[in-house]
Amino acid sequence: MLKIGQRNIKTAIAVLITLIINLILYLISPEFASTWYSPFFAGIAAVYSMQRENSKSFALAKIRSLGSIFGGLFGMSLILFYEAVLSDIILDRYGSFMNMFVLYMFAALFIIVLISILVRFKQHDLVFVAALTYLSVTISLRNNLPVVPFAINRISSTIIGVLITLMINNFHLIRFRNKDILFVSGLDQCLLTADKKLTPFSTYTLTTLLKDGLNFTISTTRTPASLSKILYGIPLKLELMIMNGAVSYDMQNEKFLDVKHIPKHTQKGIDDYFSIINRNIFSYSIVDQALSIYHTIFENEAEEKFYLDRKNDYFRNHIKGRVSHTEEVVFYILIDQKTKVDQYSKDLLKLYQNDISCQIYPYSLKDGYYFLKIFASKTSKKIALDDFLSKHKEKLVIAFGSKSFDVDMMRNSDYSIALMNAEPEAIEVADFVIPSNNPDDIMKFIKRIYYVRNPKNYIFKLKNEYLKTK
Repeated sequence: MLKIGQRNIKTAIAVLITLIINLILYLISPEFASTWYSPFFAGIAAVYSMQRENSKSFALAKIRSLGSIFGGLFGMSLILFYEAVLSDIILDRYGSFMNMFVLYMFAALFIIVLISILVRFKQHDLVFVAALTYLSVTISLRNNLPVVPFAINRISSTIIGVLITLMINNFHLIRFRNKDILFVSGLDQCLLTADKKLTPFSTYTLTTLLKDGLNFTISTTRTPASLSKILYGIPLKLELMIMNGAVSYDMQNEKFLDVKHIPKHTQKGIDDYFSIINRNIFSYSIVDQALSIYHTIFENEAEEKFYLDRKNDYFRNHIKGRVSHTEEVVFYILIDQKTKVDQYSKDLLKLYQNDISCQIYPYSLKDGYYFLKIFASKTSKKIALDDFLSKHKEKLVIAFGSKSFDVDMMRNSDYSIALMNAEPEAIEVADFVIPSNNPDDIMKFIKRIYYVRNPKNYIFKLKNEYLKTK
């Protein structure tokens, strides 16, 4: 079945209003309506300017209005000059055909002047609309209308059309908003596609909801380098919980906030452990609001690939060498085969079990290799969420997770949701699983819950439906 989007409906409403305006003017005065208003040009302007995002709609409305004004006035000036100086002479001497030919020559010649002026003043976006309006004024049939009312008709009709579009785009029905709910989500296998991107739908929906007051944050193992690409342009107002909860991060101001470091004596012990066996380890440290990553000689091709994929990223400063004992490490990373990362983890936990926690999971870009990530023991997504809630105190927390290290965060939330492609551990603790692998369905769920009048009842209903299918 053909799906009709909101933008299509708004466009139809805008066009309908331009037509109704013509009917009203016609009832008042048919002569006035035909002289000073064109539903055709108003409708075209309304369709041209209608976009899903207000900022884009406004930008196109501006182009349509300014282009019409410039092209219309330029064309009107040319016709006034032509009719005052040349038209009567050519008609008397050579007839109407030659008069039309000369007018066409003038119109073609002066469109060069029109475009050149716009380009000279770097108004490239106006060229098409200005040329369109210019040609409509200079060479289209005017039905015996003088050029001045004809040009004003075209310009004013266009402006009316774009104003109608802007009005409709900024009109919002009064809706209930659950501003006391915090939505917190992981990224991979939650909001991101297989190629690690947000879909256009998710980007638009999340942006719109955030502007409408949604309380939303991200909980992720990622650093700002990858987040800056993934979340570019999205107005995230709340701090993010990044690096597995080791850091809270202000996305808008690009600022690291609360940072949980590995204790200094433990840091020295870990550095010595890997130095003795001459083993590279990536050491992440934040100095003066800059993320520095230290490394030595790569142990394998997986570590080299990991470095090459990230070495030119904004927000990262890669340094060859071991981290200084005067700097504080947020976390460590190494990549190796499973038996080795298991042994490293076992050794370090035996020495520093009260000070560190370890994560082991597959490195998806190289078969047979695994990440070992080492954090401070007070670092986890659950602890980060606890700290977050101590500051913000939302009444209801809804979490979206997909990985084994999301489990504690999901358990610590009022409700937890996963997609079908989440890891088994996340699916096991989820209150219900959305029957889809499409991240857009998470955004649809968030939008539905944000606007529904009784979110707990709605979630309870979905949860019962899910439990019946388990």
